[in-house]
Amino acid sequence: MFVLVLFTCIVLRAFNAQAKVVESFDDCKGFFYKDTEPEGMDQNAKKICQKLEYDQYYYATLYSVPRRIPLYSAFTFDPECSGTAGRTENWHIEPQISQPESRTDHMVRERDSDENIIKKYQAISSDYINSRYNHGLLNPNSFQCNKGRIATLTLTNAAPIDESFDRIQWKNSESALRSFLRSKLDSHGGSATVYIVTGTVPDDDVQIPRKGTSEDPERVTVPSYIWTAICYKHHHNDTKSFSFGYIGKNQPGGGISLMRVSDLNEKLSSLYRKLLKTHQSIKIFVGDCFDDSEKLNEVQGVFEKLIKPNQVDEMATDVQNMSRTQKRVVRSPYYSKITVGGSRCTDGDFCSQGGEDYYWCYTDDGIFFYTWDYCSPPGVVGSRAKNGEYCRSNYACSTYGSDYKWCYTQSDNNDMCCTSDNCFSAVNDKTCWSNHPCGYHGQDYLWCYTDDKGNWEYCCKNCY
Repeated sequence: MFVLVLFTCIVLRAFNAQAKVVESFDDCKGFFYKDTEPEGMDQNAKKICQKLEYDQYYYATLYSVPRRIPLYSAFTFDPECSGTAGRTENWHIEPQISQPESRTDHMVRERDSDENIIKKYQAISSDYINSRYNHGLLNPNSFQCNKGRIATLTLTNAAPIDESFDRIQWKNSESALRSFLRSKLDSHGGSATVYIVTGTVPDDDVQIPRKGTSEDPERVTVPSYIWTAICYKHHHNDTKSFSFGYIGKNQPGGGISLMRVSDLNEKLSSLYRKLLKTHQSIKIFVGDCFDDSEKLNEVQGVFEKLIKPNQVDEMATDVQNMSRTQKRVVRSPYYSKITVGGSRCTDGDFCSQGGEDYYWCYTDDGIFFYTWDYCSPPGVVGSRAKNGEYCRSNYACSTYGSDYKWCYTQSDNNDMCCTSDNCFSAVNDKTCWSNHPCGYHGQDYLWCYTDDKGNWEYCCKNCY
């Protein structure tokens, strides 16, 4: 009996050790408004005070181990950071998530770690290969300086964000936010602290890597929404304090909606209720941090100006470059005014290549001016995804800004695709070898040899 009790205690202690990286956010509570973390998130998620070796804490993260993505990262805004340095691929991981007994209390480089141990409880960088999703940093690399910038490059701060949405809508909002906050802090003589929380809403029906692209597929959950909440606390005059938030759907052309923090709380609570099938009441900031509809109107007006052309502000210029407002384009012949996201092109505009290698047009959706979205290419009929399903007629096989062709299928999945519905069409515009038509050929995915030297590629129709 004593042995059984002792064994039970050991098991329970081991389980408890695996439940947290830190017992609480006390060591890094300064990244939260009034030292108080958001309420209503997954109570079993792990709390991480993010730091480098022999260094300070840089931000706080709540991490979902079963989904292998962060639920949020909380940080403060430093207006001195330039926002111009690029990303690197020198990714880090958190040892104590995969090895609770580890005494390493800081992030370490992924390349110096045992992948087979790490990937059991967290994402690894190869999960994102050929997935059509970027490593979306919740604490943006461009919002931090020096070592703080390095500290953002950990996979516990990254979630899969659609390549198009990340490159256009989300990056536009980040650039506008950075410019807006720098201007506000400058006008107030730097006498304020800006608390930011950026988070995800997991979609348990979508994971990467996809089947057929990895030996260990469907490990990392893809968020359905990405959101940000901002609390601007003036040090001496609360009439100058304010808060707001915004949320965007994680898909190509996903619109960004600006709202009060109280409304964002309600939106997230509703989404999490559907996800967890339990009553959820999310509270991001204590007292919603000076929540005020009139101040929201002021913020929205400033944000719109940051996206307009002819802005001299550095960050607004960055946004304009991304949204093509400074680019002269030559239109191809008219064929449609509806984008892949279902938005209507603005008056006087229509779907065309417009100087790019994909089809697009300006739309008037979202809170920003000069937003745009991809269009399904004309003349592509009967295209298939490499899972054998037909592509949707309004989302035919094309690049959509990626370096490979993909589409949404009739079952609303997305995958790499073939532009032709025949036995010798392969993905990436390749052709099957004449003696080896597309088929399963003993595998659980469609493929074919592309030559007589053993080179092969995925294809889209079972003809064997």
